Amino acid sequence: MRQMTLRDIPEEIEMVVRNEASKKGVSLNKAFLALLRKGTQQAIVQSPAVSRQRKSRFSRFCGIWSDEDAVEFDKALLEQRKIDNEAWQ
Repeated sequence: MRQMTLRDIPEEIEMVVRNEASKKGVSLNKAFLALLRKGTQQAIVQSPAVSRQRKSRFSRFCGIWSDEDAVEFDKALLEQRKIDNEAWQ
């Protein structure tokens, strides 16, 4: 894993990290990482890199149907969408 050195951490952030570490009984490092993960989770989910990665995972499935396959699939859906009036009486 990579290491970083943080300098000039604001006092209020230090207090939050220390309180978290004390409350959970973990090291300052683990508490800081947990809070950092929690704080950045939304940004990670919405990042363009993650979006590209998701798209590339499914790209092998794109465009694999022929036109005939698509027509056949649409016909099957139409058949499923027919309402049987006798069943509803």
